[in-house]
Amino acid sequence: MPTCRASKQSEIDPIIRWRSYIDSLCWAKGSLNDSSYLAFLRAGSLGVDAQSVFDEVARRIEQAGDFVREAKLRSQIDRAYNFAGRQGTETVSELRHEWTGPRPIKPEFDPLKAEHFARCLPEEIDFDWLKSRSPEPLTNLSPGDFLSLLYAAGEQVLIFNQYRSQGQCVWQPGMDFRDFVHGAKEGVWFLSNPVDGLWRDVERLCTDFNPRGRTRRAEENITAWRYAVLECDQKPKEKWLPIWLAILVQLPFPIVSIVTSGGKSIHALLQVAQTSKADWDALVRGKILPRLVPLGADPGALTAVRLTRLPGCYRGQELQELLYLNPTPDGTPIYQQREYQ
Repeated sequence: MPTCRASKQSEIDPIIRWRSYIDSLCWAKGSLNDSSYLAFLRAGSLGVDAQSVFDEVARRIEQAGDFVREAKLRSQIDRAYNFAGRQGTETVSELRHEWTGPRPIKPEFDPLKAEHFARCLPEEIDFDWLKSRSPEPLTNLSPGDFLSLLYAAGEQVLIFNQYRSQGQCVWQPGMDFRDFVHGAKEGVWFLSNPVDGLWRDVERLCTDFNPRGRTRRAEENITAWRYAVLECDQKPKEKWLPIWLAILVQLPFPIVSIVTSGGKSIHALLQVAQTSKADWDALVRGKILPRLVPLGADPGALTAVRLTRLPGCYRGQELQELLYLNPTPDGTPIYQQREYQ
């Protein structure tokens, strides 16, 4: 196998070429180790400044909801740059030791801030209140009806009743959901962004259990970067669920739907409508996540390839209930939509 060497200066700035490449990688838990090394290897081959590369990779790891293990990253980037034939004697460890600039700040849940935000409303928010504000009627709305309002003709949605599977079917308009409504102990989910329905072999997903990296639920399958999922799992539920509801209805974001998870939490679907994974990450991970994590949003749920609860189906004996539906939101906070009272 030929050794990878740093490329000559091209017409395109190497840092731009490198960023374009790393935008194609998966920056989600479970893939961060492989993506980090591939990012470092590519940077070494392009001759990109190691400090800038280190800081960008560290930022993406934090945005994915994981902790930056600096010693591990130092070792990884040194190996990658050495393999890529990087010239010079200055190591990343030395660069990090001399670095005096600001460190990335990982957003954390702030209970006092969340409670204060929720108290801005003069009234209590409950499920019935939300249902009364729904622009779309909720009565007799089937799971298929729900999906038909969220996805365009010809789009496909992956449906699950086993969370860690590759999905049990690919939904298209007119599909019969009778086999999914009942019988799933852990409930029913759908992949929030539409897919192409194809099986693919993705090298970065190769494992001992999946040597080909065979998948139909990866970012390579996504056909539109339309939605993000908001979820709050703060405990105890009896305290934080009402607070999270009060927060959700005040957010100046285009919320499409709010669905119960079958007794434990609620999932809100947020319309972001981006044209690429990089744009999705820049908006959701870069701007929305830092604002909402202090209020209780789960950072692990804010990824582009994310499952969310399908309303109208059951989690054991508990209904995954649709509480609010607005297929064409404009970003007006739900609480300010007075016409729906």
